[in-house]
Amino acid sequence: MKFDKTLDIKGLAGARPQSVAGDTLANMAEGQILRIITNDAAAKQAMDSLCRIMGYDLLDIREDGGTIYIIIRK
Repeated sequence: MKFDKTLDIKGLAGARPQSVAGDTLANMAEGQILRIITNDAAAKQAMDSLCRIMGYDLLDIREDGGTIYIIIRK
């Protein structure tokens, strides 16, 4: 899969991952795909909520060795 933007937010926790991802998506064009790389387990639920509220498509969430990869289409 081709990503239009990759956002590496490892080390951010709490509300910051959702806030940074939301700001990034707001500046992307409709249909573009964002890959988020994080190590905050709570980000999985936060990104799911962000997508439901904003109408984005949550395409995938995968975890590999404590690193979480989240794919969202705006």
